[in-house]
Amino acid sequence: MKLASLIGTAALLAAPLALAEPYCPALLEAESLPKRYAKVAPIHSDRQSGWMFTQDQLKDRYDMKTSAATLVTEIARAFASRDVALAILIAPPRPVVAGQARLDGAMGDARYDLAAAEASFSKLIAELSATGAIVPDLQALALGDPTLREGFYFRRDTHWTPMGAAASASALAALTAQTTPSLFPKAAPFELIEAPGTGLEEDGSLAEILRKACAEEPGAETAPLYDLARPSSLGLLDSAAEGPSIALLGSSFSNRNKSDDYRFGDALSRAFDAEVENFSVSGGGPIGAIEAYVLSGALDRHDHALVVWELPYTESFNSTSFLRQLLGALEAQDARGQAIPVAAAPGQRIEIPLTGGASAGIEVVTRGLKDQNMRLELRFDDGSKGKLSLRRRRAVPVEMRSHSVFGSLAHFGSKTPVALTLTPAKGAEIADIRLFPG
Repeated sequence: MKLASLIGTAALLAAPLALAEPYCPALLEAESLPKRYAKVAPIHSDRQSGWMFTQDQLKDRYDMKTSAATLVTEIARAFASRDVALAILIAPPRPVVAGQARLDGAMGDARYDLAAAEASFSKLIAELSATGAIVPDLQALALGDPTLREGFYFRRDTHWTPMGAAASASALAALTAQTTPSLFPKAAPFELIEAPGTGLEEDGSLAEILRKACAEEPGAETAPLYDLARPSSLGLLDSAAEGPSIALLGSSFSNRNKSDDYRFGDALSRAFDAEVENFSVSGGGPIGAIEAYVLSGALDRHDHALVVWELPYTESFNSTSFLRQLLGALEAQDARGQAIPVAAAPGQRIEIPLTGGASAGIEVVTRGLKDQNMRLELRFDDGSKGKLSLRRRRAVPVEMRSHSVFGSLAHFGSKTPVALTLTPAKGAEIADIRLFPG
């Protein structure tokens, strides 16, 4: 990699830092922060190094429970049944990449088990790989290259840099070429060569907290951009539609500022030497983009040979509601539901007995598209209960939404749901409910 312009070496990651100087004491107390930032307090910071870490980044458990692994396996199987390859791409935990010295400098006496987080994330990648999806280990990639590790993340923003994005795309192409070489014959890792120009200026999502809570203006960070021109260009007689193509269905890592600021889609196109369509949704949660893609019919039409599901490491696979929602959408494309009469006022709870055998899934049809959130409480044949949330985040554009929200009611081990209670959110009005047989 030609990355000589980057400041810093592996020594910076390993060497002890001077005593931390937080940007301001208010960052450590939720009650001292504006309401929108209080939920991620305490926020640890170090003025000397410029690094900031919010509480939601400081998890040390990433590996999946058996129930979550089962659901992801079923999701991967649904893609395989349609002859579409599924890649799951998760950027590594930011604190792990930053390293112990950076954490100690920002956290002082507070403690974070970096070794546990690193081991747990590695286990998650292994578990996801076992589902049949294509899953590159971006943590091992970042930790294995001192220059990449230093430049993978911004210091005052939660996202990867263009370097982190490009290296991740290159790693995905390398793994795809290894596991399914016939899918994209031209896929290969590529050398990162800086493009001429000033690079990308990132104001920083965490820097905004400094402005509001500390009256501090830290200034933008600048990161280099790279030459991402595809190895082959279209000739006069070639067609852009020739050959397999890729759908990028991701988060703000792939759709920053309503654009691909970090050029991850371009990096994928460069690494695979293929067309990439970016449908990512910033703030759409773990499935905002991929659920919309499934419900649009694109998967069944085989619009793309590879789907890249990119989601942040801060989303826990053990919060299985989003997995059930995505799996429900996938399974419903091949099933016909039985209508359930709805006689409830807006916002009123709806009691539904699950009689006549096990139900595999539910479809809830809303009258409007703006508020599509609801809670389900399931009662099982052994008397126990379980909860499931179906929701579309507000950031998902209306034009990407369907009136239908699906959820899988299967794969609860040996338990069978026998009844459910559905409670819509305040603004959600239910038009119809359908159950799918098991």
